[in-house]
Amino acid sequence: MLTIDPFTYSDDDYRTAIAINAAVFNEPPDALEEWKHDDQTRNPEYPFFYNLVRRDGTVIAYIETFQNQYAYHPQKYECRMFVHPDHDAPDVRPAVLAYVLDQLRDKDLIALKSGMLDDKPEAMRFFDEHGFKRVAEEKISKLDVTRFDSARYEPVLARVREGGIEIVTLRDLQQRDSGWQRKLYDLDITVNRDIPTTGEKHYPEFEDWCARWLEDPNCDLDGWFIALDDGHYVAQSRGSINAESEPVQFTTGVTTTRREYRRRGIATALKVHIIRYAQARGVQEIFTTNDSTNPMYQLNLSLGFEPQPSWVRVEKALVE
Repeated sequence: MLTIDPFTYSDDDYRTAIAINAAVFNEPPDALEEWKHDDQTRNPEYPFFYNLVRRDGTVIAYIETFQNQYAYHPQKYECRMFVHPDHDAPDVRPAVLAYVLDQLRDKDLIALKSGMLDDKPEAMRFFDEHGFKRVAEEKISKLDVTRFDSARYEPVLARVREGGIEIVTLRDLQQRDSGWQRKLYDLDITVNRDIPTTGEKHYPEFEDWCARWLEDPNCDLDGWFIALDDGHYVAQSRGSINAESEPVQFTTGVTTTRREYRRRGIATALKVHIIRYAQARGVQEIFTTNDSTNPMYQLNLSLGFEPQPSWVRVEKALVE
């Protein structure tokens, strides 16, 4: 018998969801404190809630239902269903869909969004059979750090330096520029406008942005690199180490460059700095994601990143 229960936000519930997430993505589990931080710093204007799915008392899946402020539409919610591979079955997702639509029946929805890795046949079959259409694709890729030869990119690094661009860590920046927080916020908000999305973006206020990124337990001051042009913040690439994983993993977040500074090798130079840092820390693998239409994906492939199963974003129309 399937039951769907509220998430209690206890450590046990978090650990259960984290374990399911690790099994779905076939990766080491995330840090508990990272999940807690994400939930504590969410903007309450955009609803977000979890549920746990049990079969005969055993948790077999967790659900995230929310409005995404970075792909926002007032009449669209997103529901992500993470089913443990050992307990996946045809009846799980239809039951979740019926439950979620019932919970959102007073929201005047016109569509429900979801997504899953394309190597999960049960999920892909469910989407096809229940009217979800593919709208976008997130490319996931992985780099074997131990095989990366950074010496090959010395000409690129030299060209960037000769162009007057200096690359520093966030730790260095904090010690030399008292206004670094506002300038980094401006850079992040400005360049993120060019990242592909399937809805309207709503950006966090300065204080919320600081809480989300700078107070994150995984914020790595030595793994966040910023490119400067005579003190002007022109590009960035941030990464974080999952020290609890075995082997240790390093995930890179957004790598972005102001429009007027593109095609100068700056993004490549930032990536090389991050990979060198990961090598120095004994990291073996780096994971990253890119929208399929983002040129950064091709850059990652040129650096030696190898494609992994992609995250497919889908949408189900609820009105004609």
